[in-house]
Amino acid sequence: MSLRTLACLLLLALAASAFAQTSSNRAALAAFLGHWEGSGKFADTKFSKAQTVTSTTDCAWTPQGSALVCETMAHDAQGDHRQLSVDTPDSEGSGFTYYTISPGRKPFYGDLAITGNTWIYGPAPDAKGHYPEFRTTNQFKGDTETFKTEFTEDGTHWTTMLEGSLHCTKR
Repeated sequence: MSLRTLACLLLLALAASAFAQTSSNRAALAAFLGHWEGSGKFADTKFSKAQTVTSTTDCAWTPQGSALVCETMAHDAQGDHRQLSVDTPDSEGSGFTYYTISPGRKPFYGDLAITGNTWIYGPAPDAKGHYPEFRTTNQFKGDTETFKTEFTEDGTHWTTMLEGSLHCTKR
């Protein structure tokens, strides 16, 4: 076998491995595809005020299919709030990273762990740019997603700030 043939076979094997990993990552992220509508309740905490919130979220693949982009419109007592988020495989290919942009706030990012139907987002900065430990857990079951956002200041005790659910009305 020539060196050129061996090099071609090696490149094909690497490409097949990358494609399999990309397909696996796409399958994990696909749970959030579509148009989602729902509501939640904020608790009165150090980082949130007691109130209800409604939202719509639309998630789709980027044109090249490497990331999931979601646009959210939330409405609470203070008015309407927009958010754009991108969920993508991390650089090592072993997990995921999320990036979030909201008008009037600094963009932030963190780790996204996906295990089965459970997604855990964390950490995100507080209003002063510090990173207390926050996490949002999403549980997907069919066309319903339940969520809970919590924080901890001691690494042990978690306080719920927000919880609710979304329902996918169109895939």
